[in-house]
Amino acid sequence: MRSKRRLFQLLALLFAFALVAAACGDSDDDGGGESTDTTAAEAAETTEAGATDTTAAGATTTAADEAAGAEGGEAILAAEQWPECLNPITSCANASWLSWSVLTHVLPRAMELDIDNAHVASPVLVEAPTEENGGLVVNDDGTFTLTFQISPDAVWSDGTPITSEDFKFTVDAKNGTTGTLSTVGFDLVTNVDTSDPKTAVITFSEPFAAWADMFGGTTEYLLPAHAFTSTDIANDWLTEITVSGGPWVLESWSAEQAIFVPNENYWVEDRMPILDRVVIVPRLDTDTEVTALQTGEVMAAYPQPFPGAKDRLTDPITFVGGGGTFLEGLWINQQAPAENAGATAAQSKAVRQALAYALDRQQIADTALGSIIDSPEVLQCAGWNPTFGEWCDSTDFEKYTQDEAMVTQLLEADGWTRPDPNGLWQKDGQDLVLQWNTVAGNARREDVQALVVEMTRPLGIGWEIQNYDAGELFENRLPQLNFGPVALYANSTSPDPSIATLYDRANIPSEANEFSGQNSMAWDSQEATDLSLAIDREIDPDARLELVHELGDLTAEDVPWIPLYLLPNLTVWRTDMLTGPVGDYAFHAYSGFANMYDWQRVG
Repeated sequence: MRSKRRLFQLLALLFAFALVAAACGDSDDDGGGESTDTTAAEAAETTEAGATDTTAAGATTTAADEAAGAEGGEAILAAEQWPECLNPITSCANASWLSWSVLTHVLPRAMELDIDNAHVASPVLVEAPTEENGGLVVNDDGTFTLTFQISPDAVWSDGTPITSEDFKFTVDAKNGTTGTLSTVGFDLVTNVDTSDPKTAVITFSEPFAAWADMFGGTTEYLLPAHAFTSTDIANDWLTEITVSGGPWVLESWSAEQAIFVPNENYWVEDRMPILDRVVIVPRLDTDTEVTALQTGEVMAAYPQPFPGAKDRLTDPITFVGGGGTFLEGLWINQQAPAENAGATAAQSKAVRQALAYALDRQQIADTALGSIIDSPEVLQCAGWNPTFGEWCDSTDFEKYTQDEAMVTQLLEADGWTRPDPNGLWQKDGQDLVLQWNTVAGNARREDVQALVVEMTRPLGIGWEIQNYDAGELFENRLPQLNFGPVALYANSTSPDPSIATLYDRANIPSEANEFSGQNSMAWDSQEATDLSLAIDREIDPDARLELVHELGDLTAEDVPWIPLYLLPNLTVWRTDMLTGPVGDYAFHAYSGFANMYDWQRVG
């Protein structure tokens, strides 16, 4: 069976290579022969968001690119961030790399995102619920019923069938675990009927339009009921995941590496791994990650865009870059610790607006992304991906261009003075200095910090830079609101416009809710909360779009964060070591490693 699959993959690769060669045409090269020297930028088409959408890019084409893969063997991949633990629903899951380096490969989803980032039924389901097949019903009493028909073939790695009890347990765990990251949607569930093991009938107190992101979608998963002894799983799965429902089994995990082997009980034939083993290792700064690729210590990586990528990723390294599923910006914590510089100032809407007017966001985008993609574009909406539907209204933030007069007008009206025209703004004896955090060692973000410090100093705004490693920032400080008041990072997006997890005031982490929720801006707005919840409960697409745009207008007025750009994705690999559809998921929410079950060693 695998030999036929390898033949199909080889034919597909040859066909894809022919398409790329036809698209690229002739180009100058240094090595002669049939090779090309087409960079990501040169081979690109520019998308609406200004990201580079390439199909093949980065290095010269060599014989290794066309080489047939070998069955079995080991691949070693690099992760630029490393989770502090593996729990899929607590603050551990605040780190994107927990999903990318572990969860995506071992935990099943109900609805998943296809290669185009659209919701479809996963192999766990017989089909996607629809109104036509009775899977989605708004009842006469205002309640909502969601029915999942579970595949009779779906089983966990230990042979236990995947059943409706797993759906019920996942709901109970999301609602009952101490420090759950988010309960959006799950908190509306009033009952899960498990009378039929292969049919999960879920009743909500009211319609929930974002149902496809529950038990799956971008960052949610289905949990195995039989693997736990309690629905409070806060202290479970910290350093191991004992049962798999995906193509791989997590054999072991530590601070040094994660080791995966094929799940021999996986029921999806065309996702059965070809490799015998995959090892993912942390390489936690840009230079270390690139060096590991150049020396062959690792075979592939999924790095964030970094300065000079096109110049450093050369033969036999190739890359696919562009697209984007993450929104990068300056996130403003309105409940930052009082001792942090600028904590009180950030609570003022006038200060937040003045900060937005102090920035030349186009220059920031050019500095951050110009060496990676052509013509970077500024993100002009706060919460929605401009490549997903019409949710992003790109007029929301377009008024925020660098404008010293507006900075002065806003700050003076807020009681700030500037005794020294070359100094900082002052109020109550304090200079306008804001503590700013991001991921230490991320060259692109540190370049942005250096640029902004220089950019805003003449306008009287200063900064105190304090950076942390990714685990400390995302798994400890953000969930406790112990940062900032300003942080530079990216948030994931979904094709569904649900935004309550970020904007509902109930999702501000606090002692009262055991520090659950992802409203890390501490945006305590009843209007934003009402609109967020209305978006989740509105089934009609046109009415939902109006609500999204109304909330977009509110974000531009209140400025809980300042959008910068859609962060392009990169999948990078060595063509002399790996082959197969390695770059196919470069632009995907599940990361470029999502389809590593289809990868092969060269030779």
